[in-house]
Amino acid sequence: MDAVLKGLAFVLQPGTLLWIVVGDIVGVFIGALPGLTATMGLALFLPITIRLDSLTGIALMLGLYFGAVTGASIPAILFGIPGNPNAIATVLDGLPMARKGQAGVALGGAVIASLIGGLVSTTALLIASPALARFSLFFGPAEYFALAVASLTIIASVSGTSLLKGLVMGAVGVLLSTVGIDTMTGAKRFMFGNPFLANGIGLVPVLIGMFGITQALEDAARPGGVGEMITQRLGRLFPRLAQLARMWRIILESSWIGTLVGILPGAGASVAVMLAYERARQLSERPAEFGSGRLEGVIAPEVANNACIGGGLIPTLTLALPGESAAVPILAALVIHGITPGPLLFSFQPHFIYAVVFTMIVANVTTCVFQLGGIRLFVKALSVPPAMLTPLIIVLSVLGAYALNGWIFDAGVAVAAGVGGFFLKRAGYPLIPLILGLVLGGMLESEFRRAMIITGGDLTIFVTRPLAALLLAVGAISLVRQLAAQRRLAAGHGR
Repeated sequence: MDAVLKGLAFVLQPGTLLWIVVGDIVGVFIGALPGLTATMGLALFLPITIRLDSLTGIALMLGLYFGAVTGASIPAILFGIPGNPNAIATVLDGLPMARKGQAGVALGGAVIASLIGGLVSTTALLIASPALARFSLFFGPAEYFALAVASLTIIASVSGTSLLKGLVMGAVGVLLSTVGIDTMTGAKRFMFGNPFLANGIGLVPVLIGMFGITQALEDAARPGGVGEMITQRLGRLFPRLAQLARMWRIILESSWIGTLVGILPGAGASVAVMLAYERARQLSERPAEFGSGRLEGVIAPEVANNACIGGGLIPTLTLALPGESAAVPILAALVIHGITPGPLLFSFQPHFIYAVVFTMIVANVTTCVFQLGGIRLFVKALSVPPAMLTPLIIVLSVLGAYALNGWIFDAGVAVAAGVGGFFLKRAGYPLIPLILGLVLGGMLESEFRRAMIITGGDLTIFVTRPLAALLLAVGAISLVRQLAAQRRLAAGHGR
């Protein structure tokens, strides 16, 4: 109870509430602007959180996270442009509703659905995380090493169409994590005489570059316009209570679809929203009308969309395994602030967990209030031309990387990561395995060394300890399944 009260007291501090609201506002604008994703926004704001204390920094990021995910429904409904990939299913019925003069109902329904999905997944986080954390107390060096290997292999196998490219990117990330002075031996590794590399390649500049500059370059290179503007009146902003009540099963099932998919590493909200949309179509009394402006077609994906946030944070906090890409910057922020996700976090800093949960509740509510109150204002913000937005993102990315330590070197790393990420994505190489390799590389190396010290160099510890062997088997099965899926796909194309 003491930890609960401490967590609640922290969130109710004026400073914390202010940063949550700031995160909400910035996040909604980021989500509403086409081309800007929640992941990009979190990466751009990561340097600011470093200047704050750990809890306040996480509060800012969670507010921004909920705001960006929720705000993506605005361009999806008004313009037919998903603000980020998570809102792709919202377009299917949101835009037809707007064209029929029901834009207000669609926007209001999306906000309420997001609130419900976020609160359900927050409850799941509160209930499931302690159990998962107690389970992870059985983890030793061999299990942590196996977990890091399994995480990398699972992420590499599900984050792209090519298994080999995913594995290559994961290996490159691990290799980059070895740059710098070895903390155990003092040896200089891959520094090439550059003193700025003594502490390794900065995670934040790489994140800013690969999620900010890369996306901006992709937007600049994309041909075509920005979609069709809806010029008619927004009309009523709320769906009727009776309408929502009739959808209770769709809302409930979409919440659990989003939460469960969010827990699965690499699956992501874009998968959850399509699953929820299809399930809503099956449950609807008029499935044939889906795609022509059904409110259920907006409610279901928006519930699943926000439910993915809490689901994705469950493995992030308990196992240091991000459920989706947007959880990677949050994991990075935890590591940068010296907070190690896992069982010890629940044992020694339970107030932190409760503070995160209460922050998520507040962020959900304030995002809902802010978005409902500012829908007409956001519509004006969407008129920012991409020709101005893209260079602005690049400039902010470079300045954000430079501001970390006041080093031009960090800005150069961000630019190099952004340009490199652009060409890697064009070549079909997924970036998430590389980032995760950079994040988990240190853990991979240190836990392997500890296991070898304990056993005197006996590698069989990784197969004789049941949990470690199970984790490695899970990683291997993921690789085999993905390989089989790719062969079936290739065989289908060859017919």
